[in-house]
Amino acid sequence: MSALAMSDYVLGSNPSPGSGEKFVVWIDRVGAFQLCLKNEVTIGGPISQGAAADGVSADVALLANLSRRHATFVRSGESYVLAAHAPVQVAGKTVHDRVDLADGYVLSLGTNVRLKFRLPSVMSGTARIEFLSDHRPAHAADGIILMDETCLIGPGPENHIRCPGWSQSVLLFRREGRLWCKSRGELFLGGRHAPEGGELEPGVVVTGTDIRFRIEEAVQGHSS
Repeated sequence: MSALAMSDYVLGSNPSPGSGEKFVVWIDRVGAFQLCLKNEVTIGGPISQGAAADGVSADVALLANLSRRHATFVRSGESYVLAAHAPVQVAGKTVHDRVDLADGYVLSLGTNVRLKFRLPSVMSGTARIEFLSDHRPAHAADGIILMDETCLIGPGPENHIRCPGWSQSVLLFRREGRLWCKSRGELFLGGRHAPEGGELEPGVVVTGTDIRFRIEEAVQGHSS
């Protein structure tokens, strides 16, 4: 089956974010992806022992020698800006304040953290952050998804999360403050047939002809 077009769906108007702002999508034989729902997502290093008493970590806290809040991705409509709070280069140029991001830009944070910014679909303002260097969050992730209203998971290049072994695509979207999913192929949520899709409860396994994944709410980055 060919990949879905987002225009195949009527999503409802202006769905609001849920109480959760950060999730992890676990996909069998593909990996784990951090799903961030906020319009502003900070990236930085882990909280140091000396700062643990007064701090909250970045939304994306990498195991790297970075400032605690090194930079911020800001979404406005379908466009993104990167605000630099510490040394950052974008597309080889030093960022002194903020810079507009475009699909394929390589980001360098500090001395050795390298990322790639992707906007896979013209139908969505959702972006993907790929790791080019070996630095990862403490809770392992294969990529970061900055989710706007929708996130497409499937085999084609327009998907925000690529699953080469799938024959169908699944659309994640927001409805009434919660995350939902649907597909043109058959879906089962927690073993229950869901031909119209359904709400994604944390921990419930979603399966189809050749798909299997679940979403869990991520522990927010407060110090312990």
